Amino acid sequence: MSEQKKQNIIFRLFKLIIWIGAIWAIFFYSKYSNLTDTIVVEEPTTITIDKWDYYSTIHNKFKWEDGKEIIDKNLLKIYLKLNPQTQALQAGSYKIKKDTKFWELFEQLKKPVQSEEITVQFLEWWNIFDIDEYLTNRELISEWAFIKYARTDWIENLRAKYPFLEKAITLEWFLYPDSYRLFKNKFNPEYLAIKMLDNFEAKVYDKILSTKSSTEVLEIVNLASILEKEEKSDSEKPTVAWILQKRYKQNWMIGADITVCYPHNLTSEACKMELSSHIAEINDYNTRTKTGLPKTPIGNPQFSSIEAMVNPNKTDNWFYLHNTNTWKIYYAKTNAEHEANKQYLYR
Repeated sequence: MSEQKKQNIIFRLFKLIIWIGAIWAIFFYSKYSNLTDTIVVEEPTTITIDKWDYYSTIHNKFKWEDGKEIIDKNLLKIYLKLNPQTQALQAGSYKIKKDTKFWELFEQLKKPVQSEEITVQFLEWWNIFDIDEYLTNRELISEWAFIKYARTDWIENLRAKYPFLEKAITLEWFLYPDSYRLFKNKFNPEYLAIKMLDNFEAKVYDKILSTKSSTEVLEIVNLASILEKEEKSDSEKPTVAWILQKRYKQNWMIGADITVCYPHNLTSEACKMELSSHIAEINDYNTRTKTGLPKTPIGNPQFSSIEAMVNPNKTDNWFYLHNTNTWKIYYAKTNAEHEANKQYLYR
């Protein structure tokens, strides 16, 4: 090849590189310009900045309805290189105004708003209707708002973060009962649900369920939700857990009265009044008339109930009965023994 041809090829390659660079620069400038003018919130909102957040991670705080992030994280980093922030980002709550553009956002992130901290407490035997009623009475939500959130497609957006949600069809399984300190001015169903899921992950899943398959996790929590309402004593829970497991695995009816109310959207207190009127119904929850598990858990069990299901006390007994005054439990190996216990208690 002649020297002239080599020079021509090199020149053409150089021109191509220049053109590619120019096109890339135009493309980048267009995206960057679009970013600075992007409206990050269309309505007034409050966001939470945690102590581990930085300006470079705020893209996680702004998402479209489908869960996709509004702010490109790579362009955000470039923006911060070109526009370094002189003030460190503080943890707290921040009010973001209506139609705030990306470049306006940083001014609004300079001073967190003061927020009233509150405590909410959810009891171990509560179901999602109890939780919703409690939050409504505290004037934190409108009626049914928490139930709607727990049962909607939002669960799809949470599966990547929480492996135990892989096959769940509702958040009811994993809303861990506990006391929570929260900021009132940023309270919403998602904010609370994330707190409860994080708590379940730390206190239950990481300790005793992380080695289980997603199917096993759902079975354990479902059975534990029945156990939570059937047995109050932590010392007796492992024995009752084994009886419930045996009935389930042998395709018996589990036979727990407490399962009959859930499909009627009743709180735990309302269930006490209406239980007898629903006892013979045939539906996806009533373990008095169906074999297998309820369609979903009937509440949110605490650690002791779930642990009892993971480590049950194996026994020959198939039946149990409580003295409703003292809550003393009576076990039986056969139905005849069980009937004798009934005669003794109800004579």
